[in-house]
This record gives sequence, C-alpha cells and structure tokens, in this order.
Amino acid sequence: MNKNAGLWLGGLFVLFSFNVFAQTYAEEALFFSRLNPAGSARIQAMGGAQVALGGDYSSAYSNPAGLGFFNRSEATLSLGINSYSSTSSYLGSSTTDSKSNFNIPGFSLVLHTDKHKGKLVSGNFAISFTRTNNFNQNYTYQGTNSSSSIIDYFIQQASSYAQPPGQLFYPGDINNPPGDGYNSLPRLAYNTYLIGPNSEKTLNADSTYYHSYPLDNRTQTGPVAIKQSERIQNSGAQNQWNIAYGVNLNDFFYLGAGLGVPTINYQSQKVYSESFPQGSLPAGGNLTGFELDENLHVTGTGINATIGAIVKPKDFVQFGLSISTPTYYPTLSENYNATLTSVWNNYNFVDVTHQSKSGNLNGGLRDSIYFQTPFLYSLTTPWRIKAGATFFIQKRGLITAEVEKVNFSKSQFGSNSNTPSDFSGDNAEIKNLFHNVFNFRVGGEYRFSNFRARLGYNYMPNPYSTSQNNIDNTVTSISAGLGYRSKKYFVDLGFIQTSWSSSYLPYSRGTVRYSDDVFSPIVTIKNSNISGMLTVGFIL
Repeated sequence: MNKNAGLWLGGLFVLFSFNVFAQTYAEEALFFSRLNPAGSARIQAMGGAQVALGGDYSSAYSNPAGLGFFNRSEATLSLGINSYSSTSSYLGSSTTDSKSNFNIPGFSLVLHTDKHKGKLVSGNFAISFTRTNNFNQNYTYQGTNSSSSIIDYFIQQASSYAQPPGQLFYPGDINNPPGDGYNSLPRLAYNTYLIGPNSEKTLNADSTYYHSYPLDNRTQTGPVAIKQSERIQNSGAQNQWNIAYGVNLNDFFYLGAGLGVPTINYQSQKVYSESFPQGSLPAGGNLTGFELDENLHVTGTGINATIGAIVKPKDFVQFGLSISTPTYYPTLSENYNATLTSVWNNYNFVDVTHQSKSGNLNGGLRDSIYFQTPFLYSLTTPWRIKAGATFFIQKRGLITAEVEKVNFSKSQFGSNSNTPSDFSGDNAEIKNLFHNVFNFRVGGEYRFSNFRARLGYNYMPNPYSTSQNNIDNTVTSISAGLGYRSKKYFVDLGFIQTSWSSSYLPYSRGTVRYSDDVFSPIVTIKNSNISGMLTVGFIL
C-alpha cells in the first residue's frame, strides 16, 4: 500500500492482538472482524450461544427476535474482570507476561408493551451496550540471536527505495521534496548511525545500497550474539451500541430487527531493544545497543444492522436465525509515532565520501517519527449469519447451540480523500490469506427452584487459508456460571477460560534488491484469558 508522506509504519511494526498479532493491514482486517462471543453473564456462561434462546438483553446484539420473549420491562448492568497471561517462546527462551483489568462489558434497558392485537401478543424495545473485544493484553519475549539483527531489516528496507540518501532521509525544499523513505524506520536508523549508504565506507560505491558498520564483516569474523527483547502493552476495547425491536406473534413466531453502532478504541505501546556484549562486534564496535519505541492508536465508529427470527413449533424446542450486515467503518483514524535511540561508547565514525560527517560517537543518539495529522481510511467487515436451536428439558433447564458463518476474505479497506491511499494490494492479500469459517457454540442451563447452573463451550476455527508459521490460530473457550431469579431482580455470574496460539515476526527480510539469506526469527505465543462477569437485572 502506498500511503501519503511516505510510509505509515504503524500497521507494520506495532502489534495487534486479539487472538492474532496484526503485522499487515490485511491482518488488521481480521483483528477488527473476529469478535468474541458477547452478551450477559448468563449468555457468556453458556458459551455465547443465544441466537435461538431469547429473553435476554443480549438478543439486541445477536438476534433481535429474542426480544419478543420478554413479558415485562427490565434494566441490567454487567461488570467484568479479565486476567490475561501469555508464554512466549523465542530462540529457545521462554518468557511469561500478564495483565488484568476491570471493565463494564454491558448494560441495557428493555421496555415491554402488551399488544393483544390479533396474533400480535407484544412488542419490546431495547437499547444496549455490549463489549465485543477486550484488547488489554501484554506480551514479552527475549532471546539471544546469533543469526540476524533488526538492523538487517533496516538495511534491506533502505536499499529497496533505490534513491540517493539525500532524498530518502532529509526533508527538501519545495523543488526537492523528501523521498518515500523519509517517514520510515530506516530513516531513524540512518540518523542514529545504525546504517548508512555504501558510499560512506567505500569511495564512489552505490549509495542506493546500505550497510551497517556495527555488523559489517560478520561472515569473516563469525556470528554476533545479540540480546533481543520486546514488550508490547495493548489496551482498549471494541464495543457496540444496539437499538432493537422484537415482536411476539401468537407465541409461535418471533421477529426482530436492530441497528448496531460499533466503536473501536485500540492503543499499543511497544518497546524493542537489542544489546551487544562488549567487544563482540567486528569492524564497527562500541555500539552498546539501541531501543525502538512505537505507539499506535486506532479509533473509529461504524454501523451495521441485524434482522432475525425465532420459531417455536413446540413447547420443548425453538429454532433461530439472524443475519448481520457488514459493519462499515467510514473513517478509522490511525495515529503513530516512533523513536529510535542508539547508544555508543567512544566510536570513531568515518564517512570516506563526506568527510565532514565523520566524528566521534559517544552516548545516546535519537531520532523520531511523528505525524501531525492522523492517517484516515475505511474498513468494511464481513456478513455474519447465525443459526441455532434450543431444546427445553421440561422445566428443569435447556440446551442451546448455534453455528455462525463468517467469511473473513470479504473484508475490504477503502481510501479516504484526506489521506489518499491504494489498498488494492491489501485487499488482494485479504482474499488470499483468509477463508470462510463456521464458529460453533453450545451451552446448557439447569434450574432448581430459583437457582441456575450453566456450562458452555465456544469453538472458533483457524481463519487463515494456510498455516501461518506452523501455528493453528483456533480459539477455544470453556465457561460456567450460576444464577438466581426472583420476581423483582436477578443475578448471574459467568466465568470463561479462553485459549489460543499465535505467532509474530519481530522483523523479516525480503528479497527486494537484497539477496542475502538472513534468518527471520519467529515468536510463538500461548495465550490464555480468564474472565469473570456479573450481571444484575431489575424488573421494572
């Protein structure tokens, strides 16, 4: 994708994390489309299965026809806590990290109206707030790499621009504007002396190719043991406001429709560092290490619609179906900044072509990228189709299950006139990278007097067409909960344990104008999230 002002590297170098790290805009599409099961503590305890259930405020989000089961008005408030943990494996080293947060995953107001007009028994209006993704997660990895450095990535990227360094890295005047690489991480590496054009070490050499004094001559002197580490701290959430209406037709057929207004607020802070053992570097020694700090903030508001139906042919069974349109985010706003700091220990830097640039490097050197205005673009996520059934076991309880169809290859980015861009490459990657999936959820509820006990399971298969770094990105959840019902109020508790695996490349080496076969390391992560939820409801 070709963006204004060179390259907005936020989408490439800051991690996204649902159950995947987004390193390209294609994976960002998955990140904002792959939603967790959502709803009240009761629904969460039953695995998120709800399309054929009804009588819960969660129906406003999943299947508005379920609102037709209400026979009185109610108001609810849900409180939640999440405890996330990760174990990262990198170059033979294992590192753990964790993060917990308190949140308000939902609240609602349902207003009941008796109709008694022919077959129309009642109608119910609902407004609700539902959390669909919790982004509060931390990741850490570290290890010793003797095969490559992120400096190799900087060299490869700088060499790919095929322009003189003066146009790549320096802002020009009106007649000589900066090149495509000015707003890029290689520019930061250049200005902190981690890389430079070949002409600085060899007179009249090709200045469109780059090298690194600290890492030159590795093939002659042997590998360098580089200590690499990174910590990613993510925060924010994806939520949805719902306005919905459902009707009851003769206690047999239930219809509903709703409007959804989803919001995105995602923030990521990332710190990557490399350090070098004293005396380990050839030719360009005395580099103690460097640190890359990146920050990304993505916000936006979208719109979608859902229609649904539930049919109850017998007292012991009912079937549900809902269809949700693609969610359209007309303007996602992306703010990104980065700072690179290198630390030198009395190093004598030499530029044979521009000798005035030669000198002693001692202490820290720093350069930053900061955009005054955000990068704007649109995103359309796929259709969602749900179908399910609920079976009632006399008055002792129920079993409910649903299947959800989502074709992740149908997501699409669009350009904004304020920051025009070509997303054709990203949209083509989306079509090739992802495929159609069927998510499965099942749950049950046992009733004894005014008390309830619940269990559930959620299965979300790998959305990738082919395996990514030999990792299966399937998400599974098991859940349980308790509830109490009275004539005036109800209280529900839900507990959900979710597990998944993911992978991440800290940096990669392409082949554009650079033929060296340099190792690209992979981080594999085992993720676990334990969440608790309390929903309190009052009959109005």
